[in-house]
Formats: sequence, structure tokens, C-alpha cells
Amino acid sequence: MSIARRPSRSEMDNYLQGLKDLQQQSVTATLEEDSKENAKEDTKPYTVRYFEEDEHGRRELPPDGDGPGGGLDGGLDGSRLKEILTDMQSNLGSEGEKSAFQSVLREVAGDMSDVKSSTDVEVMMKRLASYTKSIDDQIASVNTIVPREIIDKMNKSLEDLTMPDDFLNPRRGAPQIPEKGWTSNHRRKINMLNHALRRADAELQRKRVLTDKTVAAVYKAYCHAAHNMLSYSWSSVPSDVWDFLWTVFSASESIDVHRLGRIARLARDMDTAKVAMSPSQQLLSIEAMFLHEMEAKAVAIWKRCVHTLGDENADSFRKYWELGVRIFCRLGDMRQAEKATRRLLGRMNAHPRILMPMIRTYAEQATPEGQQQAWDTYRKMRDLLGKDMTLADYDQVISFFLVANHTEGALFAFVDMMSNGAIDMKKQKQWPSAVTNKFFLGKWLKRLIGAGELDGAFQVVQFMKQKGVNASPIQLNGLIGAWQRSGGVGDLECADKLAWDMIESRIRFVKARESSEGGAATASWAPSAWPPATRETFCLLADNYRQRNSHANMENLWEALRDARVSPDAFMMNQLLESHFQVGQYADALRLYHALVTDGGMAPDPYTFSALWKTPGINRGSFPESSNSLPDHYSDQVSHARSLFREIMQHMAVFEPEGMNGQLSRKILHTFRRLDDNAGFLVAITTLKEYFRFTPTEPLALELVMGAGKLMWDTREQRAELLKAKTELDDQLLAYVDGDKEKLQEGGQARQDALYRHLQKMFWPWGHNEEKRRELEEAMKQMGVYELLARRADK
Repeated sequence: MSIARRPSRSEMDNYLQGLKDLQQQSVTATLEEDSKENAKEDTKPYTVRYFEEDEHGRRELPPDGDGPGGGLDGGLDGSRLKEILTDMQSNLGSEGEKSAFQSVLREVAGDMSDVKSSTDVEVMMKRLASYTKSIDDQIASVNTIVPREIIDKMNKSLEDLTMPDDFLNPRRGAPQIPEKGWTSNHRRKINMLNHALRRADAELQRKRVLTDKTVAAVYKAYCHAAHNMLSYSWSSVPSDVWDFLWTVFSASESIDVHRLGRIARLARDMDTAKVAMSPSQQLLSIEAMFLHEMEAKAVAIWKRCVHTLGDENADSFRKYWELGVRIFCRLGDMRQAEKATRRLLGRMNAHPRILMPMIRTYAEQATPEGQQQAWDTYRKMRDLLGKDMTLADYDQVISFFLVANHTEGALFAFVDMMSNGAIDMKKQKQWPSAVTNKFFLGKWLKRLIGAGELDGAFQVVQFMKQKGVNASPIQLNGLIGAWQRSGGVGDLECADKLAWDMIESRIRFVKARESSEGGAATASWAPSAWPPATRETFCLLADNYRQRNSHANMENLWEALRDARVSPDAFMMNQLLESHFQVGQYADALRLYHALVTDGGMAPDPYTFSALWKTPGINRGSFPESSNSLPDHYSDQVSHARSLFREIMQHMAVFEPEGMNGQLSRKILHTFRRLDDNAGFLVAITTLKEYFRFTPTEPLALELVMGAGKLMWDTREQRAELLKAKTELDDQLLAYVDGDKEKLQEGGQARQDALYRHLQKMFWPWGHNEEKRRELEEAMKQMGVYELLARRADK
């Protein structure tokens, strides 16, 4: 016997469980065949529509092939078995695991085409038992020559591989509703539900967790069956089916977002059917009913269970009364909520955080009495928790106050948090200086913005402004940026309004300063204005307007920038350039660049030139990529590209010390290639290597050689063409290393140099031709590198 690799312990466990599932499917296959025969009794066509109901109302579910009626054939033939085993193999992780799985199958099943019935599956089980026993025998034979400590270690690692005693016996079947005693049409509906239950049970046995698709399928089948016929005979539903339905529908909300709605429906049916529920089921059903428009019934059931679930000695005591607190707070019945709270807090090991719903409800009342009750309840919780009061608790309380527009209460709670209770703002006749300053405000804003409480942060800004504490422009810029990042329509409107209020404040200050002397300007500006906008404020708006393609707003911002006497920088210029490009105003973008840089003396940055290289028509698809078919002003486009390169040379310092990035270099070279400007290409690639620390990469070289803006390998033809070009390029590079292939290793310096020299020769094959030399010199002069390259040539 020879296999590729022995399966690990975890792999063997998975194989055993999977094969047990197959065995169970073979046992239930006969039942499914009977269902098919019953279905044949009624051939009248019918249409099934499925609905789902939750707190948002009733909606029809779309039909799908995985619904409760899909795939009812259930017979475990050879093809079905192969399909299941293939699925098991595909779910394995590594190739090694898959290889081990194949090895086990070969040992226990032989030729899979011979496995066609449930009897064949039974044979597989026996062969698997024999196979595992042979492994045990081999291990035992080795034990006689292996040191004892190694044997102990090996036994410990293999102890979980023992085969369960019930492995060769089928595990219990999935909970099923008896199909006898129903009409043929009713049997079809019962069969649908039973099939969905079997699938869910198999999934639980195999994966230990359900998927949302499986839960939805069971719910769809249950609703259809219950609505049509089970509701007339609840007694026909076995208790284990009720329990299993509960298990399915109570899956975590991370799996099923409709969890409580489905539990509410099931609990209502179980109550009608007089099915006894466990304490945990009763509590969950009460909560589900309450949250899904059955408030009165939920409250009635909760009160009915006070002497059972709410008994002092019941295990469900705490959860029962906590649920009561939440329910009565939701209803606004604070007397009952207080009563439930006293029952909870009167016991040892109480959980004071149950006061949180009461704090929120009192705060939402928006009355002086309610706000005071909220504050007193918060202080009570804080005293009970003591050192266990966490920052998250404070954040929750502060959020309650802010949402209820009780900013003062939120401030006092934040002071509590920051001072660890040392400062009780309720007892202060005058606010301490530790609170009435921008640094304290900045800490609070930072925490609120970090928690996503943006509206609350703005409430705090306005509240503190009324108390004479103005936020700094830096703090407000942080809030503006947070609003912009959230991306909501309302948030963007808030960001724009605050930013423009700050801009208007700056413009008013500038105008007052220009029209008056001394401190008069400050006096006319200061009383209730927002802090003046800074350069960062303009940059935030500029970047956001560019992303939103809002060119009109960008132009208004540019006008305001001048009125506010803020000197534009490269970032602002780049945003405005991009805004011009988005609306196709390339000429305006160039005029703006020259006005600011050439005439105004502003220093550009590398991103400026990345933007400018979008202006040549050839890069915008305005001209075909062939000089023979270009319009008459082809030469103008060549001149434009060369003048852009000259601009780069005039501002070489902005690329130090890193040099030019690969994307801009790539764009430059492709521009000259598309324009068939070989002289410009040669000058550009030489200059980029000598002065900008750039050498062409392998992909870029292939693009240039193939005349493609992007390498494509999606189709077989494209891959073949790419491989051919790569092979030809490798052969041509040998000429530059004297035929030594070892020097052309990928990523080596010799290969990079060979690529560079090959591209030079490819785009300038004329050598020292006098006419071509003059053409090259002209290109060097137009591109602003004649003296640089001439000096380097002399050296």
C-alpha cells in the first residue's frame, strides 16, 4: 500500500464526518423516493409564492432553485455521491490536504464509478474501518523499535483520531413531520419543509453553523407549509421539529439579519400550538414579539411569567428583569422600569449597566425633570460601577445626552470622565479654567470625531461658542474633513456650510483690516464670528470639490481664495487643474499654470506635472496614434509635449531627492511614442536616466516595443503575442551582453542597462546621420536639455 501523504488528525475527522453524512443521506434516500411517488399522484400544475414578514411589512421573496422545493430527488446515486465528495474536497485548504483526501478515497472506495447505491456506501464504511485499523497496526509494529518518550508524544497527537463507537451506525435522522394522513397536495408541502429541514440538519452536522441561505430556505418552506395546512393541525408537528426550527431561526444575527422577525413568527405559532418553551426560548420570544409590532402581547406574556422566569431562585431571574427594564423604557413606562431595576439592583452581583436604557429614556424626554432624572441615574450607575466604569460607558452616556440635545449634560459627563470624578460640574458656581479653554474642547472634539459622533461634535462646538470658548480653525478643519469622509449628503452640506462660514469670516476680517487702522478691524470682526479659514480649509474644499466634479464650486472657491488674501500653493493649484480637466478645459488649465508658476513664481510639485501631461491631445484620445494620419497641427502637439518636458527641466529640484516616479516617466515616454517623435523619445529617455534616477522596467519596455499603452493577457491570442514579444526581446538583449545569458537575469543591473540601450537604438536607429543629428539637437534645445546633455557628452 502506497499513498502520497498520511492524512492529519483534523483531516481524518473531517473525512469521517463527511462520510457519515453520506451514510445518513443514503438512509433517508428511500423516504425521499416515497415523497416523489406521492407527488406524482397530483399532476395538476400550481404556482407557489413565498412571502416574508418583519417590522417593515410583508414582502414577496423571489423564487430560486435552492428553495424548499428544489432538488427533491434525494436519491444517492453514483453521480450524486461523486458530486458530494468533490464538494468535500474543494472545501479543503491546501493542495496537500486534497492529495491526502484522494489517497484515502482510493484506499476505501477504489474505483468511484462502482459506488452506486446505499449498499456500496456501507461497504465503503467497512473498508474505511479496515483502512484505519491497518494504520493502527503499522504504528503498533513500529512501537517496538521507537523510544518510549517518542511513542507517548505520538500517541498524544493521535488520541483524537479514534473512531467513534457509533460511526458504522447511522446517526439520528433530521427532525421530520410525518407525511401520512395528508392529501397528496398537502404531502407535497410537508415534503418541501422536511427536505429543507434535512438540508439544514446536514449542514449543522457538517459545518456546525448555518448559512443565511439555509435559514431563509427553511423559513420559506415553514411559512408556506404553516400558512396552508399546519395551522389547522399543530398537533401533527413533533416536539423535536419545533426545537429544530427554533435552533435554525435563532441563529446569530451575524448570520441572519431577520432573526428576531422569524423568531416572533415561530413563537406566535408555538404559543398557538400550546408548545412548552424553555426559559431562554420564552425570553427571546418575548423580545422578538415586542420588537415586531406585538407589544401588547409581549408585555402580557412577560407579566404572566413573573412568578416563574422572574422568581428570585430562577436561573432566568437577571435576564427576565433586564428584559423588563428594556421593554418598559421603550414604552416610556418609567414607573415599571424603576420597579424592575430595583429588583435587579437589590441582589448581589448586580449589573448596574442595566441603568443605561433608563438614562437614554429620561434624556429623550427633553424636559428639565427628565434631564435631571437622566443625570441622577447616570451618577447612580457611576457610583455603583466605581472603578469598573469604562471609557465606553462614558461614551455611551455622552452619546445619549448629545442625541437628546442635552449638550450640557454631555459636557458634565465628559468632565467626569476626564477628571475621574474629581470635578462635579453640578456643584460648580463658575466653570473652572480647566474646562473653559480650547485644549479641553479639542480633546472632546477629537474623541467625538473619532467615535463618529459628528453631529454631536458640532453641537459641542456651538455650545462652547455660546459659553465664550471658540474652537480653533485646526479643530474645525478636522470636523469638516470628517464630514467629507463620511460622504453623506447631509454631512457634505454641513461641511460646506461650516467651511464657507469660516471663509466669509476671513474675508470680512481682511476687508475690515484693509479699511481701518489698528485694532478696529478686530473689534468689528470678533464678537460672534466663526474662526477665520486657513489654507487647510481651502485645501479641504478644493480636494472635495474635485472628487465631486464640482467645477462651479471650485471656481467660486478660487475667487474666495483671492478675496481672503490666501496665497495659493501647489496643492490648491493641482486641485484646480484637475477640476479644469474634468470639464475638458485643458487650455484654461495651461493658462492657470503659467499665470501661477511662470508669471506668479509659485513652486509646482511632482503632482503638478503628472496633471499637465494629461493636456496633450494624444493622451486624451483626441488624435490617432500614427503621425501619418494625424491632423495638420501634429507638429503643434509635438511642440507642446516638448515644451512640457522643458517645464520639468526648469523645475528639476522638485523631484529631489527621490527622482521622478515611474508613472510620470511612463506617461512621458508613451506620449512621445504615440506622437512618433523619435527624437523627443530619445532625449526624454536619456534625460530621465541621467538626471531623474529612472530606468525602464521590463513591463514598460515590452509596452514600448509592442506599441501598446497597456499589456493585455486576457485571451489566449494576447498571451501568445506577449510571450512572442518577450522571447524576441530576450534574444535582442543578448547583443548588449556579448551573448552571455547569465548577465540577463531578471532584475539585474546588466539587464536594466541592456533594456535602456535597446530602447535607445530602437527609437533612434540612424546612428550619426548628419541630418538626423541636427533633428536631435533641435529636440534637445526645445526640451531644455541641450547644454546638460552636451556637457555630459563632453565628459
